[in-house]
Amino acid sequence: MKSAMKRLFPSAAISIVAAASPAFAGYTLTTLATFNGTYGANPEGGVTLSGSTLYGTTGGGGAYGDGEVFSLPVTGGTPTVLASFNGADGNNPYAGLTLSGSTLYGTTTAGGAYGDGTVFSLPITGGTPTVLTSFNGIDGNEPYAGLTLSGGTLYGTTYSGGAYGVGEVFSEPVAGGAPTVLASFSVATNEVYTYSGLTLSGSTLYGTSLHGGIYGYGDVFSLPTTGGTPTVLAAFNYNNGANPFTSLTLSGSTLYGTTEGGGGDGYGEVFSVPITGGTPSVLASFDVTDGEQGESNLLLYGDTLYGTTPRGSPNNDGVVYSLPITGGTPTVLVSFNGTNNGALPGLSGLIMDENGNLYGTTIDGGTNNDGTVFELTPTPEPGSLALLAIGATGMILRGRKKKCGSGSPA
Repeated sequence: MKSAMKRLFPSAAISIVAAASPAFAGYTLTTLATFNGTYGANPEGGVTLSGSTLYGTTGGGGAYGDGEVFSLPVTGGTPTVLASFNGADGNNPYAGLTLSGSTLYGTTTAGGAYGDGTVFSLPITGGTPTVLTSFNGIDGNEPYAGLTLSGGTLYGTTYSGGAYGVGEVFSEPVAGGAPTVLASFSVATNEVYTYSGLTLSGSTLYGTSLHGGIYGYGDVFSLPTTGGTPTVLAAFNYNNGANPFTSLTLSGSTLYGTTEGGGGDGYGEVFSVPITGGTPSVLASFDVTDGEQGESNLLLYGDTLYGTTPRGSPNNDGVVYSLPITGGTPTVLVSFNGTNNGALPGLSGLIMDENGNLYGTTIDGGTNNDGTVFELTPTPEPGSLALLAIGATGMILRGRKKKCGSGSPA
């Protein structure tokens, strides 16, 4: 929308867009790429955007069938295979990528020197992945989530492994080396298994455990970047949610997330919780018609949350939805239908570009049933551009009057 307004009213567009944000009547779904095994299959991890290029991973496919890293123009086309995993350098990357400068960082759930997964880096131009660390079970096993980068340190989680075998939080230098175990989950600390990545604010990491908490339905925790015992900020009791798969989204002093199950209808929910802790607030409970199984990360833009569910809506192939941060009923922006436009949107959720376009992946569906990369383009409500045009004309005329009043020629 911004670029369109600049073309229409180049002298006033920036002020107008800042002053008025047009409402969207709906979204148009475009399939940018369909995978076929050879250049990847089953992208669970969403995409990362840099300039006009999307970067992502597929859990399978590629030259050795162990997954890959790919790039794709935002205009769509055939994905470019930047790297194919071969087991020794990892296999089955299920998470999205973290980009810093010209380097991509990610995880594989298996493979590496001990078969327990890896942390890797890769130039955006492609090549052979550099294994920064190979997990050995004691220092972690099965890193399903992506990485959080701060300075020269990467932070992440493993689903299992660690001192008690039920997962951990770790840090890793970007230059590579043995991971530092910041916390090992245990039944004693009410932290058991995690699929989620970490959210960093200052010197505190925030995340979720899948089966932790005093009720066994998962929890929200915090942990200093220096490590220690996780602090349970909120415990789910099924009625207010169950089994959070995802990373958390932080805005101000509030954390937002989703749960796979529980909530009012038992099909998952969107929740919020203060960073100081407390009882989770149920912002929305899915009821199948507006989604099922909240398993994706949330994208916050303005006062609206955007997310995906892998199931629900008419075709039971998943939806993209929006929700006010104050809560309510989710608005279904698009329903997937399987073969034509994909099925089971990826766990890492959505990203948004400067024009309001949303990008994501589906794990299955598409022409070859190996998953897709998709784009949702917003459609302005009727009259939105007309109102903005009137505002632009008024600003231009006021600018001319000001010039005339100061003695400048019109």
